[in-house]
Amino acid sequence: MEGEMNRFVHRILKSSTATSIGGTTKLSPTQQLVQTELQHAKLLYFGEFHSEERIVSFQTELIKEWAKCLASSYSSSLAGRSSSTVTVKPQPPRLHLIMEHFSVDMQNLLDRFAGVVVVSEKPSPDDDNEAFEELKSSYKNDFGTEGHDLQPYRNLLQLCRQTTRNGRKGMEHYDYCPIHIHGGFIPRNHAARLNKECPDTASKQSFFDEMSNQRGYLPRHEDPMYKGLFEDGLNYKLQGSREHRLLIESLMSGADLYSPSEMEDNLPEEEEVDDGESPIPRLIQAQLLKDHAMGYRIASLMLQHYDDQACGRRSLSSDRYVVIAGFGHLKHYLGVPECVNRYLRQEALMHPNEHRRSAAIDLLLSISCSPPPHATNENSFNMKFGGSGTSLIGCQMMYEAYLEDSYPPMLEARKASKDGDDDEINEDVKRKLLKQLYLRNPKLMDDYILKSHEVSGPLLHYANGSARFAHPCADYLFVYDEDDDNIIDESDLAASDEESNTCPFHNRANGSSKSNNNDDVKDETIKAYEQIGKTAYMRGNVSRARAIMSQLGYTDDDMNYIGDDDIYNFQGVANPHTVAKIQVGESVLDIGSGLGIDSFIAMRDCGAENNLSEVYDDLARPRPFVVGVDISQSEVNHAMKRASARGYSVPRGIQFIRGDVEKLEEALLTKNVPMEMFDVCISNGAFCLVPDKTKAFTNVFKALKSGGRMAISTTTIVSESLDPEFEWPVCMRMFASLNSIKDMCESIGFKNVNVIDAESPMEGMELPVDENESTNTNDDAAVGNGERKRFKIHGRYADQYEFLEKMNMDELCKVVTVYGEKP
Repeated sequence: MEGEMNRFVHRILKSSTATSIGGTTKLSPTQQLVQTELQHAKLLYFGEFHSEERIVSFQTELIKEWAKCLASSYSSSLAGRSSSTVTVKPQPPRLHLIMEHFSVDMQNLLDRFAGVVVVSEKPSPDDDNEAFEELKSSYKNDFGTEGHDLQPYRNLLQLCRQTTRNGRKGMEHYDYCPIHIHGGFIPRNHAARLNKECPDTASKQSFFDEMSNQRGYLPRHEDPMYKGLFEDGLNYKLQGSREHRLLIESLMSGADLYSPSEMEDNLPEEEEVDDGESPIPRLIQAQLLKDHAMGYRIASLMLQHYDDQACGRRSLSSDRYVVIAGFGHLKHYLGVPECVNRYLRQEALMHPNEHRRSAAIDLLLSISCSPPPHATNENSFNMKFGGSGTSLIGCQMMYEAYLEDSYPPMLEARKASKDGDDDEINEDVKRKLLKQLYLRNPKLMDDYILKSHEVSGPLLHYANGSARFAHPCADYLFVYDEDDDNIIDESDLAASDEESNTCPFHNRANGSSKSNNNDDVKDETIKAYEQIGKTAYMRGNVSRARAIMSQLGYTDDDMNYIGDDDIYNFQGVANPHTVAKIQVGESVLDIGSGLGIDSFIAMRDCGAENNLSEVYDDLARPRPFVVGVDISQSEVNHAMKRASARGYSVPRGIQFIRGDVEKLEEALLTKNVPMEMFDVCISNGAFCLVPDKTKAFTNVFKALKSGGRMAISTTTIVSESLDPEFEWPVCMRMFASLNSIKDMCESIGFKNVNVIDAESPMEGMELPVDENESTNTNDDAAVGNGERKRFKIHGRYADQYEFLEKMNMDELCKVVTVYGEKP
């Protein structure tokens, strides 16, 4: 994992000092963070974006380092005590990992995976990989309520399994303390029930009685902690602070809570009573339900471990806690942290047993401060309740720091590459500059990141905005480059060593090279569309694009929604939306998404444009989202940037992935997107150029849920084959035979297959001409003349295929939309 962290650009920023961790010692930034800042903490919250591999690699290294430090401290404490002075040998420390990804009901499953003995169940497999696969299978098939992708957490979960099993044998000969896994959340379907099925007081009363007294997800009525559950017990309204409610609402509205507002004095102090029409109060209550359930779970575990200690089962210094949840549940110490403190406070005030009140007070004292950064090992193990203080780590994608808008070399590269047009720079140049800045002058990188409002607002100026937060979004912010293709290899490190000694890490990962196994057809396709993506920022002919889209059946509403800033980048042969009929709440896969136009329309139709993605995810509701896959990296980059500029939630509501439809599963897994999760698959022209149509349609079938459907618009050859006397363009050589498509799709497994005439003319369109449009069919010539121009595919080989002008293309080819359903 340490090697994995060395392979991508990242920074760990500290809120209290507005500086970064690392770069001044031989330790890696993560090692330095643990050893100098977190080692003696009692509780650590980690707010993540779920299943993001680069975040999980940081988590794994962090937890591994902490477990190692705790084991080392324990060994040192034993070595420093003489046998004549030791009366009671302290028990080894334990690290408890409480994860949102698993519900409380899954604890037996987790215990089995970790090798904890469970009565009446067969033991877990000895092989770690076999045990993990068994965990994934049971997680999905036996429970199926949480829906997280566990694959990125493989190394972390296997680390927990290994340390737990080793800890049962005694810790003296192992390098890490035991790491125990705990399910942290109420099953997601219950949050959905509160939102949808509890419109009145009677239904809420029945629901909360079930959650508390029957299922134990929340405090029982007779439990002193029950007093911390509701702010209005008559209406069963869950407690939540004003700041937390504002934070939840901002996730839905996109409101900026970190800039001073003239209207801030008018912000509501409390949420209005639900009038039965607005969904916002119900969504907030459903969000709070998860926070309360996890807060109650954490507080109960800590008290249980304290009771174990009182019975002599553990030493007073034994237990530390890591909580992993979505950042929205932890941000600014709101949500789950609020609930943990609230429940412990009620226990300290109201419990009739003096020992229990004392335990709650001890715990509150141990988590109500920052960890002592430089406490000695001996002092740590003499603390009354082992470990002191709480810290919060959050995550931020680096693109949101907008370095390309402020870092001078990037500004100069932009100006040089496109004559000063205010849009994206060449992606390869951007990657190179980002790595150079990171390796050669990381402190300067920190300065530019911290100047960004998206980082400085929540991290540094959190108290200045309309919400007036009491705490930063996190004590430490992990800012990482989300571009999975931007890898630091040995050549980057060698170049850095020649010019600078400020490399932020010490150990280097071995570089790897990727081979391109695509055939000549695919190579030519990629090369051509990469050129299109690199010039897509240049304004094209809006009138022409509107005329084409209108001919293909797009409505004025469609074109107005796309807008003049994007419409000239339309690519397609038909209109798959008229066949797909995308519904609100559906998940959409766009194959060959190009510059994003059809994906943007899908955003509107499925409802993901409303920026409700994170709330949908947290409430177990069907979460609408769009994933575009395209073979051209430059087109993916352009589409992603335009999605952000249009205000979409990236990557939760929409994301674009570089990939080949013939290797679709591999492409989706690079962003932790599993197969069999899409309601609809659309495509507009991409299948024209796919060499292996059977493999492509098979992958679409695999990507769809049961009951999902496809609408694939593509050009076909009316006859069975092309006349071999002519040298046909590569695109036409790739066209499928019209009569072959239905049989092929049915043999794959699609039902109700219908090959629909798209009524898209191949020729004869009357299109407006823009004399001022910047176009050129030869990109190299344009650059050679000092003028960057929009690149176009069509017409590049006009002389070679002059014979096509004498043919009736509408008789030779037909554009169709292929509809099919997965049973």
